[in-house]
Amino acid sequence: MKQFDYIIAGGGAAGLTLAYLLTGFEDKQKSILIIEKDSKSTNDRTWCFWQKGQNLLEQLVFKTWANARVATSKWHKTYALAPYSYKMIRAIDFYAFMKENLNVPQVVWVQETVEQISPNGVVKTDSSEYKGQLVFSSIFNLNALQKEASTTLLQHFKGWVIETASDSFLPDTATYMDFSVDQQGDCRFGYVLPFSSKRALVEYTLFSPAMLSDTEYTLGLKSYIKQLGIEGYTIAEEEFGVIPMTDHRFVIKQSENVYNIGINGGFAKASTGYTFLRGQQILQAMVENLKKGKAPDSHLPYQTSRFKAYDATLLRVLAEGKYTGEEIFGSLFRKNGLHTMFRFLDEETGLLEELKIMASTPLLNFGKNFLKQYVD
Repeated sequence: MKQFDYIIAGGGAAGLTLAYLLTGFEDKQKSILIIEKDSKSTNDRTWCFWQKGQNLLEQLVFKTWANARVATSKWHKTYALAPYSYKMIRAIDFYAFMKENLNVPQVVWVQETVEQISPNGVVKTDSSEYKGQLVFSSIFNLNALQKEASTTLLQHFKGWVIETASDSFLPDTATYMDFSVDQQGDCRFGYVLPFSSKRALVEYTLFSPAMLSDTEYTLGLKSYIKQLGIEGYTIAEEEFGVIPMTDHRFVIKQSENVYNIGINGGFAKASTGYTFLRGQQILQAMVENLKKGKAPDSHLPYQTSRFKAYDATLLRVLAEGKYTGEEIFGSLFRKNGLHTMFRFLDEETGLLEELKIMASTPLLNFGKNFLKQYVD
């Protein structure tokens, strides 16, 4: 059985970022095994996030936007984002960068399927077994999560990169959430990221317990593009994604030898699904812990119980179905503004600000569900 200092099960954003950070160790003798079933050679997703300043992989940012628009059926507003900007990193660029930078003697990369991870650090795949001093797993089972008692919604979306014959977009303005689409009793919105005046990624997104048929996503997307006043266009690319939004209490430490990362470790923001930048920051803290001889899960960011309760509250209110996404999010953005909401979602606000934000929601339902966190 081959042995390694670190085994990374799953070569997605979290796993590859961790491997990249681990190769920065001063001790280059540390061996790293990456186990990933896919070749990671296609642009299978994009990662977007707002940020002040720069991030670990700033050189991979494909496009930034200085403005963001929020809209409902009753109002709309475009915000100048400074000191934030909204950024996109494409998976194909991320994978190529990681393959180049992880092509070093201390890293072994195998294309195999992980079948079992034992608490003692033994990883069994479809063709071999490996032993790791520490194992980091980002392998996530959505079906298993949905069978648990936690409140779980899905953020699911279909998007097209479209090209138009005439100018149809403002290249420096992203449409962050457009709730003017038919809510159909739940939470639905449009999302537009222009690359130029004639080319943009347009998505139709839902927060709901169950997925739609492909035909329903297509009809929703076509309807939204028509709502934007665009008649003639060609489809250059297509993407589809599903991100869990859950109050499930993920654990990072599985055993002395096994740790969970990525969505599997609770890195995703439960109320938004945003994971990429949060994941970077958590992984950087984990690696700093390793460098100092500490346990990887010591004093990690984004573990505050107060904000976990806020996220769980929003999920439960959405799951009850008494209010649409337009009613809830529209009120939050209109009364608090995008900058305050970014700070709140980044978990940088103080208690007085948070009370004001909570007061801009359907207070009775939010209050009841917030208190329920401390009863369950």
